[in-house]
This record gives sequence, C-alpha cells and structure tokens, in this order.
Amino acid sequence: MKTLPISIICRPQVVRETALNQAESAVVAVNAVAGLFVVAAISLPWLSLFTGSLVALLTILFGPLAGFTVSSLYSRVEWTVGKRLGGKASHDELYRIFAWPFLLTGSAALLCALILISIENPSAKAGLSIPSLILFFCAIRNYCSNIIAIQQFTLTRGGINIVVTLALFLVLIAGCGGFLSLLSEYGMQDGLKSLLAQP
Repeated sequence: MKTLPISIICRPQVVRETALNQAESAVVAVNAVAGLFVVAAISLPWLSLFTGSLVALLTILFGPLAGFTVSSLYSRVEWTVGKRLGGKASHDELYRIFAWPFLLTGSAALLCALILISIENPSAKAGLSIPSLILFFCAIRNYCSNIIAIQQFTLTRGGINIVVTLALFLVLIAGCGGFLSLLSEYGMQDGLKSLLAQP
C-alpha cells in the first residue's frame, strides 16, 4: 500500500486496476480535484489583476464543475469513437480510466503555474519545471497505454482512437466556446442598444 502513490504515477497497470476497482464516489472526487487543480493553474496568472480571495472563490466554485464537465465529455467522445473502431470498453470504464491521468495532468499544470509565477530566474524556472513535465508525460503514457489495453486495440488502432478523440474533443470545446462568445457578444450589443435607447 505504501508504494501506491509512486506506482499510480509510474505503472499503467496499477493505474488501471485502481481506477476500475475504486468506488464511483472516489472516481467522481478524483475528477473534481483534477478540475480544481486545472482551474487553479489557469487562475494563478490573474492574481495580479484580481484579489487572491476572488480567484480562490472562483476556483473553488468552478473547479469541480470543470472537472465533471471535462471528464464526462471526454470519456463520452472516447467511448463513441472507440465503439466505431470496435472497442470493447464501456463508458463507465473509460470514465474511470480518465480520472487518474486527469489528476496527474492537473497536478502538473498547477505545479508548473506555481513555478512560473513565483520564480524570476529563467534558468531556475526551466530546471524546476522538469518534475511537472515528468508528471505530465507519465499521465499521457498511462492514459494511452490503458486506453489501448481496455479497448483491446492494437497499437495502431489505439493511436488512431486517441488522436481522433482528442481532435473531436478540441473541436467540440472550440465550437461551444465560439457559440458562447457569440451569444455573449450579441447579448452585450442588445444591452447597449437598450441602454442607449432609454430617454
């Protein structure tokens, strides 16, 4: 049990067994914490513009929601693509497999963001960023290895599945972002028009 924290970073099989055997509430909690880390990493550069308490509040409010959204959406896209390619995994299994690499990725992003905002020396930044890069690459390796294993894909088919899933997910996120931006822009224009039209 003492070796689990290291094993869950370095050994894809341990990650897979842990993810598949955890209670559903634990998997949800892992995705929530991962989302919290990612949103915190994105929010840290805004500390110079907003108060720390506001950034912390927004992170706590939106971090878990972001984690739930990303993990649910990505695993759904992964399941859809994998099913078309003959994958054997269920959506629940893919959701679970996504959780731990997502947590490692979030940890790497937060660690990197903390280093970038707290260290001035470029050489020191580069050197101290190495652990976060190692975490990131371990997360990617674990995820790819476990997706191929659980879907029972060959290496080639697994690679196609992963690339297509990522591309579709990014297109989906970009589309949603563009749609929300368009709505926001028109909403602001309508608000300005109504404000200017008042006597």
